[in-house]
Amino acid sequence: MHVGFLPYASVLGDPARLASYAADAEHAAGQRLAVAVEDIFLSQPGRLDDRTRAATLRLAEATICAVEQHVSGDAARALMAVGRREAAAVLGSNRSLAWPRLLDAGLMRDAELIAALIAQARIDLLDESLAAQRSPDAGMTIVTALIQNGDAAQRAAAGEYLLADGMRRAASEGRHAVLPAAIQTRIVWWVAAALRERLGAAGGAEADAALCEAAQHRIARANEGQIGEAAARLVRALAPSVADRGALMVRALESARTALFAALLADGIGIDAEAALSLVLDSASDRLWLALRAAGLDRDTIARAGFLLSEADRERDVTMLIEVLDPLGALEPRAAAEAIATLRLPGDFRVAVRALASRAPIERTRP
Repeated sequence: MHVGFLPYASVLGDPARLASYAADAEHAAGQRLAVAVEDIFLSQPGRLDDRTRAATLRLAEATICAVEQHVSGDAARALMAVGRREAAAVLGSNRSLAWPRLLDAGLMRDAELIAALIAQARIDLLDESLAAQRSPDAGMTIVTALIQNGDAAQRAAAGEYLLADGMRRAASEGRHAVLPAAIQTRIVWWVAAALRERLGAAGGAEADAALCEAAQHRIARANEGQIGEAAARLVRALAPSVADRGALMVRALESARTALFAALLADGIGIDAEAALSLVLDSASDRLWLALRAAGLDRDTIARAGFLLSEADRERDVTMLIEVLDPLGALEPRAAAEAIATLRLPGDFRVAVRALASRAPIERTRP
């Protein structure tokens, strides 16, 4: 059932009920993500649409293969340097073997990993659709305009953002996910273990040392090209006022820069980038509209941003947006902010709160 704003329009004047609605919507979003993580490996059509499923699986395989290429290549060179030619040859000829092995072992069903991959795949698809909507005479994108006309700090931050986003938008053959460091570390060690298994009798202490060194080198580079961090730095350079934020957010969407839109939202309501992206990608509820109002966007700006997203995301119901615009416009930003206050909690804290909420209290028997 849709957990949306429209059926609850009557709660706008009741802060307690409004906060309860927002909490229910966040819980429902967590449940949908759990279903999506399980659904990604189903062969029959399920709750993820075919484009998202295919894009996520392509991204997952390309990511594993990219890690494997770097780790096996570095380890093979290290082994050649110490005369372990047989082991180096095994690693040098080993390409795209970690992916099927990790699938077979069930490691690719890791919930955090799949959630991150689904999110990146959906952002890719969303940006593609937003870019397709751009008019040929739309002029410069927001990032290009900042590089050409911004102050020194804005030009530097915009250039860094463009570089990071360019990595994300690479050709499909070379496209791989830029994952949080903790998840990237997990993947690297999984791949190293698969390569160690592949070496078999050709391995040994020297091979283990070479794999460890190669893995650690790859892990040290895990934070390179993080689009979320680049977007956050660009927002800090912009230092937008409440009055300017809405226009910048609309321009970010018109420029097909979803990550920048999310970073502007995160900065506007004091939440982390992951929480902001979850709002943007949660097309089954209206929490995003509440968040935009909490950021101080007026009715017309919410409408413009909402229509752009609804046109780009087939899962969003534009008719529901239309009917909620007037109640949103009448809602005080402070009331909207209070309704989504739990999003300001640290990510691990939110996970813990949801975990407890999903489990019934343990009944204790009296002695």
